[in-house]
Amino acid sequence: MELKEKKLSSKEIYSGRIVNLYVDDVLLPNGQQSKREVVRHCRASAVLAFNDKGEVLLERQYRYPYDEVITEIPAGKCDGDEDPLETARRELEEETGYCAKSLSYLGKIYPTCAYTDEVIHIYLAKDLVRTHQHLDEGESLEYGFVPFQSLLQDISENKVPDAKTLAAVSFYLAGKEKAGQ
Repeated sequence: MELKEKKLSSKEIYSGRIVNLYVDDVLLPNGQQSKREVVRHCRASAVLAFNDKGEVLLERQYRYPYDEVITEIPAGKCDGDEDPLETARRELEEETGYCAKSLSYLGKIYPTCAYTDEVIHIYLAKDLVRTHQHLDEGESLEYGFVPFQSLLQDISENKVPDAKTLAAVSFYLAGKEKAGQ
C-alpha cells in the first residue's frame, strides 16, 4: 500500500527567525484531500561530550515553551548551509567553552515528526580542551560534568525529558553494545 502523501499547494502563514509555518493542501493515498500544518525548521546539531574521567557535559537551560529549566546536552541550529559537524564544534565551544579533538557522528533524529521537518544531527565528543565560553546574545545557561551513571539514573527517574539528550544516550549505548563494551 502506498503511504506517501502528495503536496498540492503550500501557503506560508508565518516567517520567523528560527521557524516558518506553512499550511499545505495534500492528496492522501486514498484519494481524499487534507491539510497539513508544517513548521519548517533549520537543521541543528547536538553533542554528547565526555571528559577523560568518563563524565558527560550537560547544560541546564530555561526553556520558555515548557516554563522549565531543562537538563540537556549542548546543541544549536546550523547557520545557513553550515555543515552539521561544524555546527556541533561551534555550539560546543560557544555554550560550554570546550573544544573536542575527536567528534564522531552518532546519528540523526526527527524530534517531532508529526508537524515539523526539524532534523538534529548528534555527535559524540571526546578529548575535550578548555577554551572559553561565548554565548549568543540572549542565551543563558549553566553547564558542568556529571558521571554518566548519574545521567542514566536521572533518565530512569524521568528527570531528563529532552529528546535529543535521550536519543544521544541511546545511540551511545547502542554503539557500545554493538562494539561489545
